[in-house]
Amino acid sequence: MRLAELRWILATALLAACGDSSTTGSPTDVPSSTDPGTGAWQVVAPSDVREECRLDPDLLAAADRQLDRPWAIVRYGKLCHEFYPSGSDGPTHLFSATKTMAATVTGMAAYQTRDLERTGRKTGPLQDTDRVDHWLDSFTFNPDARIAHVLGMVAFNEDLSYGAKEHRYDATGDREINRLSDVINTAIAQDPDRLGGDLEEFWQRFMVQKLGMRDSRWTNGERDKIFGYTWFGTVRDMARVGLLLLNRGVWNGERLLSEEWIYRLTHPSFEDANTSYGYLTWLQANSNHHFGGILGGAKFQAPLDPCQPAAINATFPHGISQATDCNYEAPWSCEQEFDVGVWTANGAGGQLIVGMPGLDLVLVVKDLGSNAFSGLLWGPVRPALVAEDPRFRGDDAAFCAAYGAGGYAPDLTR
Repeated sequence: MRLAELRWILATALLAACGDSSTTGSPTDVPSSTDPGTGAWQVVAPSDVREECRLDPDLLAAADRQLDRPWAIVRYGKLCHEFYPSGSDGPTHLFSATKTMAATVTGMAAYQTRDLERTGRKTGPLQDTDRVDHWLDSFTFNPDARIAHVLGMVAFNEDLSYGAKEHRYDATGDREINRLSDVINTAIAQDPDRLGGDLEEFWQRFMVQKLGMRDSRWTNGERDKIFGYTWFGTVRDMARVGLLLLNRGVWNGERLLSEEWIYRLTHPSFEDANTSYGYLTWLQANSNHHFGGILGGAKFQAPLDPCQPAAINATFPHGISQATDCNYEAPWSCEQEFDVGVWTANGAGGQLIVGMPGLDLVLVVKDLGSNAFSGLLWGPVRPALVAEDPRFRGDDAAFCAAYGAGGYAPDLTR
């Protein structure tokens, strides 16, 4: 494990040892947040939301009226509130939110193959540092690309050296990321009895069944998956995937993927290409970032949300990146007090899963609108949290100044 990831894992214990319980929580090996296991979500009663979730129930109802979209909030591993304008939520197309889910499944395949012996091509553990040609006989992008380059959407570049590559959004996945389906199918074929005969079986066995997902399907159950889209699911299933990432790969007391993988998924993979992109996942960033159109086409700059901390790697270089710093320009700095950057799975039309590690919070919404970003969801919901915050008690400006700068993380170690 590299130093950056190790620092992230150890930070919780160090902060708890040095800080007070109101700002850091209690250090544990396995996150102390609960999860529903394989059972159905149990919604916290409105009368208990204030105590169990540190949220104002009246202000959550106000968010319902403002958003008027299917949405939910999970805090401390509990489904604190949900709202459906039509009264119910059936599985719908989540478009590019599929990408973050698929990156998580890739991490599961890496974790489940970690002990396999490497004896030649197409053998051994699946790792993000692997050359793609270790697993595939042919592909159309850079022949020297590694799995991490594909996950970071830079594998198409002719030159993968530092400073030479750019990030272009692979909306449908046809350019490069869909080939990860073939990679996983090849890797799990080493042990089909345990891992399943194909990616559909693997996904069902290690994600759908383990997380207790009720209403999801991916590429219509086919063995070869489209990583760019084709996940159909509900708000509640989206929340399970988000909570797994927030809880650092542990679900129902079992580790399903490594903390190291999740760290790389939720931090910039190649700062020289795009500081707002990890492994098939969008990140809050303050400088040298772009947000590619969900359906491709022109890039546009997503508005910076001053009330969300940026995702910045703890040390450099990291992974296979050669970055020596976070690639921010003045007045922005690479310094951070708490490593709690916000990440988002973002699908066309506003299908969002937003993770906020410093607040032990997952937000989910459907149909928020074209070019939606996490701030459009966080803004209406935030008053309910700030009203019950132990330090700021309704002072939104002071809360955002501290939290948005990465200087306040009341629930980092939960």
